[in-house]
Amino acid sequence: MKSYPIRAYHIVERMRLKDVRDKLALVPKEFSNYEMVVQADGENSYILYYNFGSVVFFNVSDAVLEREMARLSEFRTPSDTMRTSDNFVIEISDTGQNKALFDRLEVRALSYDSIKIASVLLAQSTALEYYEILIEDLLEKTNKFSRRLEREGQPLTESEGLIKFIGMCLNMRQEIIANLYIVDSPDEVWENNELERLFTDLKAILDIDVRYRALEHKIQIIQESIEIIVDLAKSRRAMRLEVIIVILIAVEVVLYIFSILFKVS
Repeated sequence: MKSYPIRAYHIVERMRLKDVRDKLALVPKEFSNYEMVVQADGENSYILYYNFGSVVFFNVSDAVLEREMARLSEFRTPSDTMRTSDNFVIEISDTGQNKALFDRLEVRALSYDSIKIASVLLAQSTALEYYEILIEDLLEKTNKFSRRLEREGQPLTESEGLIKFIGMCLNMRQEIIANLYIVDSPDEVWENNELERLFTDLKAILDIDVRYRALEHKIQIIQESIEIIVDLAKSRRAMRLEVIIVILIAVEVVLYIFSILFKVS
């Protein structure tokens, strides 16, 4: 059974495909703001770049993969703290049937569209894994704030990193919202029922929708926790201001009384 390896990596939070094309002097087989496909080192050998930060190597030799990954390193930023990856295989089916399995996609005949379908789903999977790791880290930080509130029974102050944490959460939420479309169906499946079934089956095997909904749920939890923490911080500041105002009024009254007493004497 003839097999073709697929290796996917999420390497940056956002990838400007035009910059990648121009700086690396690539000649794309296909190009859009969302996706760029480049012929690699032979027939049925491709590198697929996605603007949500993933790159997929289809039937590419180790030497070419290492070379291209090294060239892509210049597009990484200090915020790109980790790299997630996944491996898969497309096999030519002996049974003449198209079907998606846990670790491979079996097809009657290899086609460019089936390559793109498997590649985009694997790219989405690595991007989701990247955000899953980041969200778990934010959840852990949120839990630390919650445990601190439970233990000490008082809201946190700005000096304890609250504002920085809020900014981090907002930025992460915006990044994920900006990449919402990564779970959309590619154009190749819209008018081909067979490809649509392959896409749907493989998407289910990779748990793309389930993982994305879980990610949304965790984001909602973090957002609600942040709102509570902010409200508590606001309440504390408001209470402090009220106390200060009361003290100032009391001081002013005392000074007024003293001034009257001195006049009488």
